[in-house]
Amino acid sequence: MKILYIGVHSNELWRSEYGLFIAFQKLGHEIKKYNYKSNRKKFKSWKKINNELKLLEEKFCPDIIFLQRGKNIPAKAISNFISPIIFWSTEPIQLKNDVDKILNSSIPNWILLHSYSCLDRIKSEFPHLIEKCSVIHNACSKDIINFHTVKSHFAIFNRNLSSRRKKWLQPSEKYINIIQGKFGNDYFDDLKRAHISVNIHYSDDNLDDFETGIFEAMASGCAIISERLNSQTLIDLEIEDAIIQVDSPKELKENLIKLKSNPEIVKEYIGKSKAIIQKNTWHERAGLFIEKFHEFI
Repeated sequence: MKILYIGVHSNELWRSEYGLFIAFQKLGHEIKKYNYKSNRKKFKSWKKINNELKLLEEKFCPDIIFLQRGKNIPAKAISNFISPIIFWSTEPIQLKNDVDKILNSSIPNWILLHSYSCLDRIKSEFPHLIEKCSVIHNACSKDIINFHTVKSHFAIFNRNLSSRRKKWLQPSEKYINIIQGKFGNDYFDDLKRAHISVNIHYSDDNLDDFETGIFEAMASGCAIISERLNSQTLIDLEIEDAIIQVDSPKELKENLIKLKSNPEIVKEYIGKSKAIIQKNTWHERAGLFIEKFHEFI
């Protein structure tokens, strides 16, 4: 299959574009990458991007056009394609409206969403898309899996801090190494040194989010303790018993105290993380994307 992959491409291992590109190649598909972000800076015109993409389609003759993220892209920039377009909206659209121009159009043949609350927004605000949307869950790059680092942190919170997250974490500060603002290798080095990774939702408007960070922590050999997650997502991923879930800051602290004195339970959940992550890499997800692509070829 020939795939014209429009996204924010780089050689950073943590980016989903990188992991999927490698996975598509290993499955035997021919990929042509187009970085809409860097070309937007170069051309300073979406019309020029539209023209370049049209010429690229004519030359490459893709079976499918795969658009990822699509931040601030106007519908006109992806109009006039002959090949079918699959749009993967990787951010929670109930928090961000920067892909609304695409959603207001009828251009994509199918739209893959970040979560079930994203699907709820489609139903309420973009009813013309209801019959061509579905949810696909996050994963992580196979290349970052590492279970061999010596652990030096009991528990870590390694995400951007919002006021909501600060409120949740404050009672447990004694037990959690709270880190923010690190990316790339520094971010993964910290995760690999932790026994437990803590997940708290960023916003009250996004309580069913399943962040890539959970899989990144599993890939780093962490047990996961998380604020309550969406039950359907857990069923989809078959991980209901692999994550310790809590419903309040008080319950988070109580569970951390319990785990601190029961290292065998922590080891048990680390073992579950190691098993789960093998089935939730971008290599695994690539097969699901290809199945969807075949429906439109």
